[in-house]
Amino acid sequence: MRYGEILITDKDISSTKIEEKIDDDMVLKSKSPKLFYFLIQAFLSFGENLGYQYLPIFTRRLGASEIQMGLLTAVNNVAKTIFQPTFGKMSDKYGRKIFMLTGAMIATASAITITFASSVVQVIISVTFNAFGLSILFPAWQGAIADYTEGSKRGGFMGRILGVSYIYISVSLMTYVFIVPLLGFSEINQFRLIIGMAGLNFGLVSIMSWLFIDLREKSLEISQDSIFMPLKDKNYRTFLKVILFWWFFMSLAWSYFPLVISDVIMASPIEVSYIAISATIIQASASYFLADYIDKFGEKISISIGFLSFTAVPLTFAFASEWWHLIPAQMISGIGIGFGFTALRSYIIEIGGADRAGNYQGVYQLLWGLTTFSGSFLGGVILELVIAFVGDISTALTYMLLIITGLRFSSNIVIFKYLPKPISSLK
Repeated sequence: MRYGEILITDKDISSTKIEEKIDDDMVLKSKSPKLFYFLIQAFLSFGENLGYQYLPIFTRRLGASEIQMGLLTAVNNVAKTIFQPTFGKMSDKYGRKIFMLTGAMIATASAITITFASSVVQVIISVTFNAFGLSILFPAWQGAIADYTEGSKRGGFMGRILGVSYIYISVSLMTYVFIVPLLGFSEINQFRLIIGMAGLNFGLVSIMSWLFIDLREKSLEISQDSIFMPLKDKNYRTFLKVILFWWFFMSLAWSYFPLVISDVIMASPIEVSYIAISATIIQASASYFLADYIDKFGEKISISIGFLSFTAVPLTFAFASEWWHLIPAQMISGIGIGFGFTALRSYIIEIGGADRAGNYQGVYQLLWGLTTFSGSFLGGVILELVIAFVGDISTALTYMLLIITGLRFSSNIVIFKYLPKPISSLK
């Protein structure tokens, strides 16, 4: 056939197809196996989520005050996020691997120091370094997922790797529950053991990151765009306003939950594990089996549906008097974490695209950290004032948790009405 001055023959077409197939094969061989993505996410999820699920209670047992509990959560959040825009942008330019490896190594070393800490101050300092390591690791890892899934549906993939992660956490906790009684550890050492396990998982992330094949080629060109370039995106700015409004009211209660578990219910490490297992099983199911619905419904609707479940959590904690009273709330919130949070991750990758995923993720995490720092610390300060007024921590927690239930419900309405679709206005 003749198009203008170019003659295309069947031989040319056949040759082109062969060359394209060779290129595709080379790309596939240059990627890390899909198993790598599942393993890194599993180890990272355990290290981050489980260490901090037990960490606040461990810190309280070391003698932390209500304000120190709020400060612990606040410092963790802001240190984890303040440098993410910088490292996210750098990983977009220079590749993901070096930042994943560096962040994971810092997280490993600091988790080990938390394990052996004997004072609240030592814990807070170690948590600050741990969070800094994660601020390097997180945007690079989100960018690596964006690179891997470029040109394909991301919601389903995100859901499956998170679902497998939660299964891994559940199985690990069940093993912990079985082994700990045989060891004869004191209660405080049982907490140290689970935090040490979190450190071990960060170490495994370090190993996997070292073996990881980077899909983002290093560039010698320095972009003149500011690290805050995503804020030029009108839709992204609207997303931030809506989602950070929601996060502020979410974070008000974060220092209250470990206080309920530690001071009101006085749960043992084993009982805390049962509570965590009930949550992660539902998270695994929601992430894995509902993942494809994110692509079907769209990220906006999926976030709205998933986040509604978090309204039930403070309501249940407000009236809990036994550890097993918390299981229904954990199971309900498991849907929100497994479905809603997966949709949120997919949303940020979708609106930023593969080329800017690290930068968009970094700016979001920075503002998330500042917002939740304010909410968590303010929550601790308000609680101390309420305790002084009513004279009892249990009653004060009940009052505050009921108020936060109403605030969370109101913020969910804002998400449903005003969250934009994940389409960048810069594209």
